[in-house]
Amino acid sequence: MRSFIYRQFGAYLDASGIENDRSAELDRLSAEVAASLIQQRERLLDLAEEILSDVMAEHCPENAHAEDWNLEALSAAIRERFGFDPPIKDLTSGQVIERSHLSENLWNEVEKVVEARETEFSLPVLLQFLRYFYQEEIDQRWIDHLKSMEALREGIGLRGYGQKDPKQEYKKEGYVIFGEMVQIVGRNVCEKLFHMQLQRNEQSAPAEVPTPQRKPRPTIESGGGTAEAGPAPAGAADGGKTARRQEPKVGRNDPCPCGSGKKYKKCHGALEAGSAP
Repeated sequence: MRSFIYRQFGAYLDASGIENDRSAELDRLSAEVAASLIQQRERLLDLAEEILSDVMAEHCPENAHAEDWNLEALSAAIRERFGFDPPIKDLTSGQVIERSHLSENLWNEVEKVVEARETEFSLPVLLQFLRYFYQEEIDQRWIDHLKSMEALREGIGLRGYGQKDPKQEYKKEGYVIFGEMVQIVGRNVCEKLFHMQLQRNEQSAPAEVPTPQRKPRPTIESGGGTAEAGPAPAGAADGGKTARRQEPKVGRNDPCPCGSGKKYKKCHGALEAGSAP
């Protein structure tokens, strides 16, 4: 299925021999890529023409009289497939409605829509979306197609009771199922291509975050100049004031204030030293 679509779009480019003559091969590939874009655009027009032909055949059959045509359903189907409201009333305002005239005028309107899409997206981007939608639809529909073929294979043996060759019936019905799948793929691709819209997200510029002002650090004046003060020492009180000892400092060799008669270093001083980390 993929190869069937790729061949329609001219996607198979032969790159053999490019090592031998790089310049000539690049020129050849450039020409083939340009030709491939032309083929892809033609395929897009063919797809639109096929969809329009199917819609006309469904709602305005050739063998039916103009009075039996369902013009409202025709207008709704075109709106669903191509995303625009066709001027059905203007095209059928004459006394005699000719199917060929109606089909030709509707095709002119579809061509205008295709050209508008090309202007809006640019041709390479539009064709890129076309290829993407085709691959997406093929991946989704191929699984259903395999299930349908499996169900057909399980019940095809019953055709033998009707004096029919099961193999031939399997080929015929399988071909019909494949054709229906291709038709569904084309219809869905057409609807996606002519209904997609670009969304430009205009994100507002982020608000400027104010830079926090750093408070000046207190300075200490000394004889050598002015220097920034470092972190406050442990035990310093708030406001930068140094905590002062309420009791006079006891020397290590002074008598211990507890009245034991021992030196401070061998009494409470030793206890404090033993408890220190």
